[in-house]
Amino acid sequence: MTPGPGHPHADTADSKRDAWGRFQSSALLRNVSASPLLRHGAMLALWVLVWQLARLVEYTEHASVWFPVAGLTFALLLLGDMRAVPALVGGCVLVTLWIAADYGIALGKLELVCAGLAFAAAHIGSYAIGACCLRAVAARSHGSLPELVVGFLLIAAFSSLLATATGLWALVATKMMPLADVSATWLPYWIGDMAGVIVLAPLFTSLLSSLRPGGMARLAASISLEHQAATPRFKYKLLLTLALLAGSMWLAHATRSPNSAFAIFFLVIPYMWIACTESAFYNLLGVALGSFIIALLVHVLALKEFVMVYQFAINVIAANTLFGLALPSLIADNIKLRRLADTDSLTQAASRDCLEQRALLDIIRCRQQHLPLALIVFDIDHFKSINDRYGHAVGDKALKHVCLMAQQALRPADMLGRFGGDEFVALMPGNDRAAAIAIAERIRVHVNESELEGVHPITASFGIADLHEGDTYESLFARADQALYKAKQEGRNRAAWLAA
Repeated sequence: MTPGPGHPHADTADSKRDAWGRFQSSALLRNVSASPLLRHGAMLALWVLVWQLARLVEYTEHASVWFPVAGLTFALLLLGDMRAVPALVGGCVLVTLWIAADYGIALGKLELVCAGLAFAAAHIGSYAIGACCLRAVAARSHGSLPELVVGFLLIAAFSSLLATATGLWALVATKMMPLADVSATWLPYWIGDMAGVIVLAPLFTSLLSSLRPGGMARLAASISLEHQAATPRFKYKLLLTLALLAGSMWLAHATRSPNSAFAIFFLVIPYMWIACTESAFYNLLGVALGSFIIALLVHVLALKEFVMVYQFAINVIAANTLFGLALPSLIADNIKLRRLADTDSLTQAASRDCLEQRALLDIIRCRQQHLPLALIVFDIDHFKSINDRYGHAVGDKALKHVCLMAQQALRPADMLGRFGGDEFVALMPGNDRAAAIAIAERIRVHVNESELEGVHPITASFGIADLHEGDTYESLFARADQALYKAKQEGRNRAAWLAA
């Protein structure tokens, strides 16, 4: 038997859906959809055709550089298309009969059918387990592409290893292969199957989900790859990559040197270039085309002795491409997490940690440039009574309202942070104490004159401090906090500062 991300994604391109909608209206497609016999026949033909790709690049009996039909089986089962199982079983039986005729295996028809069914159970069962695991990962990842890519690669390795173990057992048990051949066959069988899944399962999933959008319904909520058009330079990038691929393999053919064969791994660089500049679908297409050409040139250039190098290269290139696709999503997730860590969720002011980190940098910069720096600490007067009288929902609105008033009075270079509770800090590099007093007074007036759902007046008290020689953030804050306490002692709804 010929031995053997992905990353599924829903097609969201309007033009593609429109084109498919026009095609779906054809009488041929309606007939195929309406007739289970035609549907199974079309699926069987597709499966056998993809299986023939492995035969086309077979470098010796029962051994191919990759097993593309493993990717098709995984994709069909990933989409939850259990109606494809009869066609898959029929395909496994059919290719078993085909192989027996080609290799002159002396078994009866009934024995060959049993061998085909055993292979079907091993092949379909292994990838059904892998597909179920990936659907579970997709549901738990909540759209995290990096997590999905890692999950897919691990599941692809496990399910292809399971398919190898059970497939070889089926071959030996049904007398399709001598037991003595297992030790030399299992590793290329496994790597070939894994290459078929990693390279082609994402591409087949993309294509099949665009033809049957309903099949991706359960995955669409977890997977957010978009099928966008290729850039105008995609064809040149792909041609350059394929030229480098052919050149590296020609070098191995000309020198017959194992060191030359390893030059194929440099293809990771142009494929990562494509991964970072092109849409997901065209990345998957480029990897699939490159992998097919690698497998074909192993056969054409008689590079059988280096076949394991090229099998591993196909897997490494495909895995790196999938990680390249996940990189923008990972960066976006990190930016989002950083923004959440730096921002107070209620008021959208800076968090306490973010404020303190910025203050340390501003103090150093202002000292180096001989610039002033001022700090305002303020809170809402009698905030507890607002919560007690009107409820915490109104109290939250009061916090957001006072924060908005303060933001409007500050410059873009200033930072407003929430220190905790109803206490806020305004960091103002480049402003001296006089400017800080004027800004605090402006905030106080705006807060005092504003009205919030009948809560009137809302007042606030302010403490002001400016940077002195030898000050740290802690000492500067402590002095502003003491000034705030002074403002409260003097009757609240005012700004105060301590004499130098």
